[in-house]
Amino acid sequence: MTANAQLMRNPARLEIAVTPQLFPEMCPIAEAVAAMADAGAEARGAVFTRREVVEFILDLAGYKAERPLHEIRMLEPSFGAGDFLIPAIQRLVNAWRVFAPAADASSLADCIRAVELHTETFNLTREKVICALVEQGIRPQDAELLANSWLVNTDFLLSPIDSLFDIVVGNPPYVRQELIPSALIAEYRARYETIYDRADLYIPFIERSLKGLAPGGQLAFICADRWMKNRYGGPLRQLVAERFHLKAYVDMVDTDSFHRDVIAYPAITLIARENSGPTRVAHRPAVEAEALTALAASLSLPDRPVEGGEVRAIAGVVHGPDPWILESSDQMDLLRRLEASFPTLEEAGCKVGIG
Repeated sequence: MTANAQLMRNPARLEIAVTPQLFPEMCPIAEAVAAMADAGAEARGAVFTRREVVEFILDLAGYKAERPLHEIRMLEPSFGAGDFLIPAIQRLVNAWRVFAPAADASSLADCIRAVELHTETFNLTREKVICALVEQGIRPQDAELLANSWLVNTDFLLSPIDSLFDIVVGNPPYVRQELIPSALIAEYRARYETIYDRADLYIPFIERSLKGLAPGGQLAFICADRWMKNRYGGPLRQLVAERFHLKAYVDMVDTDSFHRDVIAYPAITLIARENSGPTRVAHRPAVEAEALTALAASLSLPDRPVEGGEVRAIAGVVHGPDPWILESSDQMDLLRRLEASFPTLEEAGCKVGIG
């Protein structure tokens, strides 16, 4: 049996990136990955996103059924229960029926790459994917082949990825370093330049996802906003400043973005592999389908006028590793003047500590 045929039959076993059999010298890492693959929801940072917010993020990223999505490659690096994956698949099939009605379902095999480490979650969501495809009129045998082609049960941060993507969406895991086995966090640090200080796991997820974007590609994530201002987010902010455009930012603090309450400060970011420019900013929108559809249009179309104060365009948000000021242009201008005129607190001999 060829490797491709084996993948279509059982991708969960073929693409595990680190195993004791293949890499005996890396057994501690393999054991750590296996432990994470069986961990509980809290240990692996699993927080699931409401459908209205998912649809908004897909719209913001441009993954819409009125586009020929069968010609677009999409990545979701941590698909969990399928909150993003199932709506994306529904959009893909709807678009495919309009733009390529004569094509066989197998033509969709390269459209999605979705990764999940937790084995039980992977298996449950795989069944959801197959059911969703069958409900949309895909033959059961084709639905199973597509699920096998799209879904990979592995560690996203260690697994090889063989191509670039036009769109990346999702809700990366929020896991503190102390919850990650020491051998595994050491391997992550060796691979990812943005794991700095006490960076949480979502930081290298963003780094790898950004580096996997094709030219013009877009990433839309919902995750904690701490990295945009704090110390450990500096290297990731530097990466964005050097190679990407922060197109949009939506503050989701105190909104019902998730299926359960979380102690975090969530935000949605749209980052593109293109030349830098102004950032469109919105704060705490109502989590309602109609309002979010309109907001996505205002945020994602650069030539659309900014109206009514809900969306503002701010220039110069991204400035090397500096914290992002996303409140107003006036605040940004004042900050830049202060930076140019005065030393930093550290340069002035002051020390700032927590508490």
